[in-house]
Amino acid sequence: MKFNIVIVCFLTLGLQSSIMYSQQVISEQAMAIDDSLSIAVISIYTNPDIQEVTTISYKNTIYELDINTEKPITEVKHTLIQNEGKKYTLYVTELPLFQFHTEKTIVNEPKRMTSVSYIDKHIAITTHAGIELRGSSSLVFQKKTYDFNLYEDEKGTFNQHLAMDEMRTDDDWILDALYNEPIRLRSYLSFNIWNHIHKPYYLDREPKAKAGIEAHFTEVFINNSYKGLYLLTEQVDRKLLKIKKEQGDTIRGELFQGARYLGASSFDSLPEKKNYLLSWGGYDIKYPVPTNTPWDSLYEFTDFVLHSDDLDFEKEIASRFNIDNLIDYFLFINTLRAPDNLGKNIYIARYDIEEPYFYVPWDLDGTFGTIYSGKRVETTDVFLTNGLLRRLLLVNPNNFISRLKKRWLVLRKDILHTISITSRQRMAYERLYKNLLYEREGIRWGRMDNTSEELEYMQEWTKKRLLFLDQYFAGL
Repeated sequence: MKFNIVIVCFLTLGLQSSIMYSQQVISEQAMAIDDSLSIAVISIYTNPDIQEVTTISYKNTIYELDINTEKPITEVKHTLIQNEGKKYTLYVTELPLFQFHTEKTIVNEPKRMTSVSYIDKHIAITTHAGIELRGSSSLVFQKKTYDFNLYEDEKGTFNQHLAMDEMRTDDDWILDALYNEPIRLRSYLSFNIWNHIHKPYYLDREPKAKAGIEAHFTEVFINNSYKGLYLLTEQVDRKLLKIKKEQGDTIRGELFQGARYLGASSFDSLPEKKNYLLSWGGYDIKYPVPTNTPWDSLYEFTDFVLHSDDLDFEKEIASRFNIDNLIDYFLFINTLRAPDNLGKNIYIARYDIEEPYFYVPWDLDGTFGTIYSGKRVETTDVFLTNGLLRRLLLVNPNNFISRLKKRWLVLRKDILHTISITSRQRMAYERLYKNLLYEREGIRWGRMDNTSEELEYMQEWTKKRLLFLDQYFAGL
């Protein structure tokens, strides 16, 4: 296993006129410099006393520091002067910091081998990674989203599993560029809210199972070029959900991604099933490794939703789909108003054979009054459904409507209370604003002039949306 955990040390050089002059050795993981933008970012994790330092040594070069102490050091700009006289604007970050170095252009496929340095509050490491572009429509954006795998060796022979920023221990990660999201908050807020709303129904059997991914902010450099603020996220996979592994040719747990609207994933139609294909009806298969009959169970369930008589639907739906999960999912999606997450940008999974299906959310940037492009859509008075929810509302099995309304009232007292949501929005915004993340993002991408107005829009939209939903459920 090839990696280095670095402990930064402080070196006192001496005293002169009762003033202490000190030099700090900065590890390669703890600082990054972009010469083209004349900015440097240094991690506070291994440098909590940086304001007491006058010079630093970084990669065998000496720099002078001029630290601004008017405010907390993460909330103001500082000056870094290279020994040959070049000046940089220095930012001290409290976020994890990634630095990738690769000799080849990063493309959609295949992954390019890179070296990567990383630091958070617990680890500082330099290791190897394979990195590629990620996304479909987002590939046209200037700021790219990335998928990367960590490796122990430069050939990528052995995967390396690390717990990034206190998330799960894994080797496969996503860096979401957030470029289409005006104030870079919507995905972060949405995933956080979902994980507070919902827990897996089988948690007693799988105590480490998650209902959705965790997502944390980070900063990224690639080949010494500052790429800005990113959202480091886990993958939705078998490991996250703790669904059962297949046994030989016997399928147990299943995981499918709704990747496009082609009828089945939104429960609007039943396309012809072709088991030799890896996609069907808008779904892509994620687990298990395809067998001779990868679509049989999901096809049969979709057929049941669309074509069963009302009596059979009422008797069987609760054993086929976890109703508590569906209720939480659609209350969540409607709170955010995520119109692109009804059959696309959604996962459907099953813990084990003969167990019910359930939903896992994904790709939540087009929320809180915007769509996937980042364009504002001020609509607040439309209730979102798909074919499965419409059938439940029509047939109302086991007092489904009453359960839906009751759950709404419970959530409105806590996680979906107006003050709770708007406070989360403001706290996340103020963290990025005060720590100059919007300033750095604007320097790199030039799109961050009106963040306070964008926050105000999000908050006013949220209030109107919640009032509409209160009225909708009261009259349902």
